[in-house]
Amino acid sequence: MNWRATFICVVLAACSRGEHLGGRGPVRELRRPLVPVTGEVRRDAPMVRVGIAVDTPAVAVGAPAPFELRRLTGEVLARGNAGEPWELRRAAGQRVQVVHGSSTEAYDLPVRVTTTAGDFVDIAGRRYRGSAIISARGEDRISAVNVVELEQYLLGVVPREMGRRPAEEIEALKAQAVAARTYAIGNLGGREELGFDFYATILDQVYGGQADEDSIVSRAVRSTRGEIVTYRGQPIMAYYSSTCGGHTADIEQSWPNRSPQPYLRGVSDRIPGTDSYYCESSSRFRWRTEWTRAQLLAVLGQTLAAHTANAITEARRVSDVRLTRRPGAGERAIVQLTVNGKKLTLRGDSIRWLLRPAPGSAILNSSLLSALAISRTRGQVERLTIEGGGWGHGIGMCQVGAMGRARAGQSYREILRAYYTDTSIERAY
Repeated sequence: MNWRATFICVVLAACSRGEHLGGRGPVRELRRPLVPVTGEVRRDAPMVRVGIAVDTPAVAVGAPAPFELRRLTGEVLARGNAGEPWELRRAAGQRVQVVHGSSTEAYDLPVRVTTTAGDFVDIAGRRYRGSAIISARGEDRISAVNVVELEQYLLGVVPREMGRRPAEEIEALKAQAVAARTYAIGNLGGREELGFDFYATILDQVYGGQADEDSIVSRAVRSTRGEIVTYRGQPIMAYYSSTCGGHTADIEQSWPNRSPQPYLRGVSDRIPGTDSYYCESSSRFRWRTEWTRAQLLAVLGQTLAAHTANAITEARRVSDVRLTRRPGAGERAIVQLTVNGKKLTLRGDSIRWLLRPAPGSAILNSSLLSALAISRTRGQVERLTIEGGGWGHGIGMCQVGAMGRARAGQSYREILRAYYTDTSIERAY
């Protein structure tokens, strides 16, 4: 049975059973069965569960219309008024304490917050389509999960991942919608142990709910409804990042622990017949970062302890930093550090995590490094300067490149095939 038949069978079976499924880290490779949230599944698109407030002692909920607190079996436990703020706090055992106005009650978990029409709910100060499930986490915490149809989920993902774009770039937004849908379908059920499918953050796809929806983005999502990218009949690992810097990366070059994939090979972003690139409008197409000796020691003192197998708990002396491989087509840099007399080799994305611009800051823009220079004083690195290009891991679709291609007249199908080589676009539902 192919993936499409399996998908349809799972959705229809879930509808007939009326079950509820209860309760992975950074971007992941593992494929999971296409298991929708049962009892709420439409026959053409699955429901997805997005962790909004995860492992928290309390969460605020409400709705713009009259709403209800229900058991998952459908029994109504309490009713709230439109705009009325409720606070749900973890109580002893598998229970939640509900505080609204002068009233306080406790109910067994899990519970659902929904409106009669099932349209919008408020979770932790933001508005989302669908409903919310509140479940127990550990001994003293709860999680609030937005349960929403996949296509409605994408309405809140694409504007956060691509931004609001002008109508002339709608083909780029369509490409982003298809890539995001492919990622979602390929990873549905992948965080089952947490009670949801995706985080609402960069750990999966950034999701802002109804508050971030945009009319042009929504048109792009709806016009590609159900479409995903496949390779030999299977959904691909549809990775994407902001700016490739002129050339995307082979997956194993950015993430050396990942297996090569024929559709995630590095491709050039050069505009044919020119010395320009589709993504060069990005503010991080080219960049430069510098560290003083004190800054470098402070950064490495934090990152080496957290991200290396043989942790160096204190960076006392950096005697050398060198670029042992400059990126070529599809490749990413290799950097060698000598810290406390020990030589460490950094490859691909690990460079970004260890060589942060400052202690506690966001990671380095990319591992597409073009130049590295140091100055020494008494055998120690006194200043380190790195020049590079791009923003992100560089695998798969280049988002700013997609915008440039759209402005150049390419369709979303041409954009997707440019970045995901030898793939097809099919309908999942």
